[in-house]
Amino acid sequence: MTSELTRRLTVAAIGIPVCVAVAWVGGWIFAAGLGILAWIAVREIGAMIGERSDRAVFRAACFLAGLFPLAALVGGLPAVAWLTVGSLILLLGLATLRIPPHDMPFQTAALAFTAAFYVGGMLSFGVPLREWLPGRLEGTLLFFLPIVVTWAVDTAAYTGGRAFGRRKMAPAISPNKTVEGGLSGLLAGPIMAIAYGLIALPSLAGDLGIVRLTVLGLLLAVAAVLGDLVESSLKRECGVKDSSNLLPGHGGLLDRMDSLLWTIPVAWFFFYLFAAGA
Repeated sequence: MTSELTRRLTVAAIGIPVCVAVAWVGGWIFAAGLGILAWIAVREIGAMIGERSDRAVFRAACFLAGLFPLAALVGGLPAVAWLTVGSLILLLGLATLRIPPHDMPFQTAALAFTAAFYVGGMLSFGVPLREWLPGRLEGTLLFFLPIVVTWAVDTAAYTGGRAFGRRKMAPAISPNKTVEGGLSGLLAGPIMAIAYGLIALPSLAGDLGIVRLTVLGLLLAVAAVLGDLVESSLKRECGVKDSSNLLPGHGGLLDRMDSLLWTIPVAWFFFYLFAAGA
């Protein structure tokens, strides 16, 4: 237990400052950092899928996933939409040319495209979220809002489930998750969104008001739970415990990003819809 905790703390001690520094710099460095994360995570998905993936097709998917954040930086969400269409065409064409019909090229292309867009496309929303507020400090703090809320939701769900958990939430997907743990996470989301907003981004929090911060926290909490369940379902489908052993004590990179792939886009959409006129 001690060595496991030591490994976890070591990874956190290295990873957190690096993530903060990259977000602080912003621009090309930030977009490239998100692209590298997307590339690694799609590579993990290809390894989990195993024989249902084609090496060349998934290499292309990794490359395309890494381009999504860069596309968001260069051309915004319209560029992401164009890249999405181009990725589908490229992966489907490559799979058709490489894989015989009896080996299901269409299914291979569908898996590769879904992996590339699910990771790269979702992470690309971090770029406009980081750039939403003027100023390096404000942009960095805004980007970390969904991350901090996700951490609070995960922690509350775990502790609440351990203390009060009785009823299984989704036993076929993740037997250890309970309804009580999920409700604890849903309660923690709005509390952390309000606290973080008032402390870290008081001007924005004042414009939004407590009601909209509460709604944001609740949306992020629901997104965090769903993201966790999606990756748990994928791992169960593939028969693996972790997406990889890249991060000692934490599993794979996808294991650390599963909820963030949902909460980061949800945060951007919320600010796009509600904060512009705040």
